[in-house]
Amino acid sequence: MDSEQFDIIVIGAGIAGGVFAATQSKELKILVIERTLSEQERIVGELMQPDGLAALEKLNLGHLTENIDAQTITGYKLIKGNENFAIEYTEIDKGISGLGLRNGKFLLNIQKNLSNLKNVKLIEGNVIELLESEDGIVGVKYQSDGNTIEAKAKLTVASDGHNSFFRKHLSKPEKKVESYFMGLVLEDLKLESPSLGNMIVTGDAPILVYPIHSNGYRILVDYPGEKPPRMGTKSIEKFRDDVSQILPEEMIASFHEAIKNQQVQVMPNHQMKAQAFRKKGAVLLGDSLNMRHPLTGGGMTATFNDIITLNSKLKEVDFQDEAQLEKAIQDYYNSRSAKVESINILANALYKVFRDEDLKQACFEYLQKGGEKSTGPLSILAGINKSKKYLLKHFFKVAMQHPTHFVTKPKKQMRLYKNALAIIRPILKDEEKPAIV
Repeated sequence: MDSEQFDIIVIGAGIAGGVFAATQSKELKILVIERTLSEQERIVGELMQPDGLAALEKLNLGHLTENIDAQTITGYKLIKGNENFAIEYTEIDKGISGLGLRNGKFLLNIQKNLSNLKNVKLIEGNVIELLESEDGIVGVKYQSDGNTIEAKAKLTVASDGHNSFFRKHLSKPEKKVESYFMGLVLEDLKLESPSLGNMIVTGDAPILVYPIHSNGYRILVDYPGEKPPRMGTKSIEKFRDDVSQILPEEMIASFHEAIKNQQVQVMPNHQMKAQAFRKKGAVLLGDSLNMRHPLTGGGMTATFNDIITLNSKLKEVDFQDEAQLEKAIQDYYNSRSAKVESINILANALYKVFRDEDLKQACFEYLQKGGEKSTGPLSILAGINKSKKYLLKHFFKVAMQHPTHFVTKPKKQMRLYKNALAIIRPILKDEEKPAIV
């Protein structure tokens, strides 16, 4: 079987692989293989935090968010029962904003951009095998239009998403599913602050509502547990009734219409620390490598920052020099955590905080105080402040904001503090593991 020759092969033309391929030197010959190039409907990957948008601009691909009716997001409204308050990004740094968008439309823009690049060959096909030699990965075998084809390259990038088939060949994954998102689109929704994302923490698990196009808000209802929710008629009716008791009044009618006219989509919420092992000629990127709970919308921020880090290591590499290429990949794995660890820690910790009634109330009260107590945590969520030390300062201030409670309510305060420690310790321990083993 004859083999096509490339400098780089990218498995997946999504948010990770598509953006990575588009940002490589035009002198490099690149093959990108994507399972389907038709528009897909997904319920995550639709919220881009400010630093994710800034990273995309830094990669000179900010135009990919244009002409898809993406909506500016200026901050968050936190809702608990009859209480609510807003925190805006503009309090952190004037003009900073995020974006709400439809994942499928964004992916089409990424793939259209790739198809216009002369040095990139974009193929609709299915990679069925990594090609290995004694020295490592030398390419892939894929199927397209009924044909089985081999392609070889100096570097193969596995970026085939949260259900990556090739992750197990290149890493030691410990993937966890703590909950599922149940998603719909709310239409004709009239909100007082339409450019804010809404985080509703009234019930046992959080609900997100944020704009994704000019007449649509994505609603994501968290369903805790390792097993997916049942989707029978009675289960959907119970879902409708339970959520209706939690939603603000202005969202209920639209939610009922969505339940009646749309199919509820379900997506597992994965958490997975990056733990790659080295095989020459290959690297993991995006959700194939590292995932965090999607509550904070940090996925694209982490991915684009990983691409910036990887690109900086590959910038001066001669792809014919295997030693140079291997050092670049090793350096990428060793240095990536500085830009993504705070994103991972916050996402995984905040989800657990909102599942604990005492800590949830303490967090709500802390953020409600305003000033740095609200803008500080939001700067971490936005990806603007990447300091782990700063994140931990606010995390423990939430649990310790009423020191007099150690005297007036000692049992409750000690429970709050112990629960906070029980949440953060394993997350920190997990995040401190090296990205390469």
